[in-house]
Formats: sequence, structure tokens, C-alpha cells
Amino acid sequence: MPSIEKRGEKSFRLIVEVGTKGKRKKERKSIRIEDPALLKSKRKLRAYLEEEWYKFKAEIEAGAYIKPEKRTFNMFVTDWESKYALDHLDDKTIETYEYIMGKEIKPWFGDMYLEDIQPIHILNFLDEYKKQNENISSSSIHARYRIIRDILGKAADWKIIKENPALSVKRPKQEYREYEIYTEEEIQYIFQLLDQYAPLRNRVFIKFAFTGGFRRGELLAIDESDLLFDTNQVRIDESLQYTKKHGYTFKEPKNKSFRTIALPSEVMNEAALLLRETRKNRMRLGELWIGYEKDPSKLLLFGSDYGKPQYPTSPNTWWQRFTKRYKIKPARLHDMRHTHATMLINQIGKVPGLNIKAVSERLGHANVQTTLNIYTHSNNEADVLVADAIGNMLYSEHLKSGTN
Repeated sequence: MPSIEKRGEKSFRLIVEVGTKGKRKKERKSIRIEDPALLKSKRKLRAYLEEEWYKFKAEIEAGAYIKPEKRTFNMFVTDWESKYALDHLDDKTIETYEYIMGKEIKPWFGDMYLEDIQPIHILNFLDEYKKQNENISSSSIHARYRIIRDILGKAADWKIIKENPALSVKRPKQEYREYEIYTEEEIQYIFQLLDQYAPLRNRVFIKFAFTGGFRRGELLAIDESDLLFDTNQVRIDESLQYTKKHGYTFKEPKNKSFRTIALPSEVMNEAALLLRETRKNRMRLGELWIGYEKDPSKLLLFGSDYGKPQYPTSPNTWWQRFTKRYKIKPARLHDMRHTHATMLINQIGKVPGLNIKAVSERLGHANVQTTLNIYTHSNNEADVLVADAIGNMLYSEHLKSGTN
């Protein structure tokens, strides 16, 4: 039966006994009632308090209860990591958070009590960070603000502090980098250079990126079972991730965007050639072949010479060197995905069955709105077409009317 003590006119104490026989102890939690309707009705008040008591008991039994005590920022971060981050954030996000907190945020806020942290302290931290890093990007500043906001927000959710002080700090302005969109002529020229000068693995990787719009991690996770040569399709069911703690791991693609998409037959033919060469290399190396240590049978299309997964930034490094050597317009690998999306959107109305929903599904977006928000930006090619269309409509009518 719930144990509830009345402490004052509006305050009550919930008491739960925990532990085994002979080693039992009492956990207590104070609760204050401000709702006049509850205070006027003994029956409703009792029902509410009992419901809170059972919630309190469940938190204790699940190990999720945190005693209301004076806690420093560092003390709370330990609870935040064990009770929230490990279950709700992926390994790469946790690694990024830990790096930024350990190097910058903990030294600043670590010994401060949570309830003492005020908006001015957060503003001072961000100002000092900008002073020490003059050429830092706006996204880096925003990332530090977001980490502080999220952690203190969880402290507020758990009723350890009354409110999140970061919400009173204006979110740092984040300037988004413009996408570098390649034209069809530029892509054709790049493909010619790839055919002449690029190693087979790199050549196929870049062509997959342009013609499939894949994310980098999705490309690096493609194995032989994902290549459907009979239908010229590629199945996306994993994404490669690397962290210092866990090494190489394969996780679900972003937004759980499992999908199977078609590629040009010419590109799939090159992928088939690459797969044959990879199999030959595995046979030739024999015991020297390493593969993916957690699943040696996994044969990656874009693995290293010894079958291991490629380090995620390796394709980026190769591409930057290639563009510099052959004087190609520099762009990130992810800009190939933007280029692919822009090309598809420009073809809506020209290709039967192609609409924004089909584009969104091909890209693996969570919903159509994401595609609209990101990719319905202006680009030179589309802008010229729009101008021509308006000119044809207005001036053709103008000429028909015979007016000057």
C-alpha cells in the first residue's frame, strides 16, 4: 500500500522501501500540490498522490530515479550518459559529445552546481569560445550551444532544475554552406576523367554517388548481397560508422531508410567488374585477407585492398586530391547527393511517374517535407528555364496582339 505523509497544507512526502530483507532502506520524495481542484477533493487528491507514488516506485526499481540533491554539471553529465545517452543516441553522436564536453564544456561548467548556471554563464562561454577560435564556423558554435541546451534540458525534464537556462540564450545564427551543384556537362567530363585516370574502386564509388544519391556511410556498407545485377538495383539496408570505442560497425541507415533503387546499367556493369576483381584479390591474398573482423564472410564492394571497411573520410580525401589534380570544380562528396537530387527535381514533369514523393523515397528522406525544405532551392539551370518560359508566355502573346 502506498506510503504517503502530509508535510504541510500543500506538501506531501512519498516513501518507498527498497532492498532485500535485512538490507531495506527508505527512499523519499517530496511533492507539492498547487492545483486548487485537487486540494479541495480528498478523493482526487488521494488518487493523484497514489499515482505519483507508483511512478516513483517504478523509477526506483528501474534505476531511473535521481535524488534531488545539489549536483554539479559534471555529476549530472554522468547520469545523463548512463540514463539517457547510451539508449537514445548513436555511438558517433556520443563520441562527438564526449569530445566537445571533455575539451571545452566540462572545464568551463564542470564544478558549477546545476541550479547556479544562468544564461549569462552560457553567453560568456560562447563568447570566449569565439575569441579563442577566430575563424571557427557558425556550425561549430551552434553545436556547442546545442549540447549545453540538450543536457540542461534533460535536467529540467527530470525536475532537477526548474527550467533550462539555455532557452533564455538566443540560439547562435547558423550560416549554411551553399551546395556545389555540378551541371550535366561537368558530370560527363568528370566521368571521362574517372574512366581515364581513376582506380576502379574509386571510379565506381564516385559514379554510384552521382547516379544513386547515396550517403557516404551507405556506400561504404554495400556488400555483394546488396548488388542485384539482374535488375540493375542496389539494396540499402546498412550504413558504416566508425568510432574509437567500437571501431567499425554497421547500423541502420539514417531514418531507417531501407530501400532498393535502380542505377544505370553502365554503372552496374562497372560494379560487377569491381566485385569480380575483389573476389580474385581475396583468393590471391589467402590468409593475408583481413575482411571485416566481426563478420569475415562479409565482402564489401568498397572495402580496402585487404577487405577491411574503408575509414569513412578516405573517399573524401581521394576525391579532393583528384579534383585538385585535374582542375575539377571542388566540392564535397555529399554535394554529389545534392547534385543527384537537383537533377531529379529538374526532371519532374518530364519523366513519367517522377514526382517529389518518388525523389524523396529514392534519397531515403524521412518525409517529403524534408526533400522540399532542402532541395527546392534556386539553381542557375532551373532559373534560366523559368525565365525562358515566362518570356515565351508573355512575349508570344504580345506579338500575337500586334502591339508594341
